Amino acid sequence: MNNGGRAVNKGEFAQVLAERTELSKAAATRALDGILDTLTEAMVERDEVSFTGWGKFNAQRRKGREAHDPRNPQRTIHVAPAYVPKFKAGSVLKREIAEQFTEQPDAVPSGRRATARAGAPTPAEADGEARPLAESQDGHDRASSGWRPLAQRQS
Repeated sequence: MNNGGRAVNKGEFAQVLAERTELSKAAATRALDGILDTLTEAMVERDEVSFTGWGKFNAQRRKGREAHDPRNPQRTIHVAPAYVPKFKAGSVLKREIAEQFTEQPDAVPSGRRATARAGAPTPAEADGEARPLAESQDGHDRASSGWRPLAQRQS
């Protein structure tokens, strides 16, 4: 899903999900809708949904407060208390993101030598340019994005 840092919409996400799970796009969209509906229902009921290592979702109560009106900073408005959705990233997700955003060679302080991390995208790849296809373990040709299911990764 390397898209150069732009936002991915639900349709694009469903398309990638379909490709990775070998489902039709319609089945992947239904599965995604089911996941989002179930997550929403759980949070509406103030349940916490936790995916070990990946993160947890919950609805958290935000206290009421006084704030400045952004259109008229001299005016103070009351913001009512409310429940708001929260997400807290887990250790596996944090580690994966940190590994993808390691320092670039030009950002290394002088006197130190930079070493390229195996599997890190090249500047051309980071800009969204085409990558060669790689054959996955299941025999299908896929873009070599470096992504693979957690179960297939070696630490």
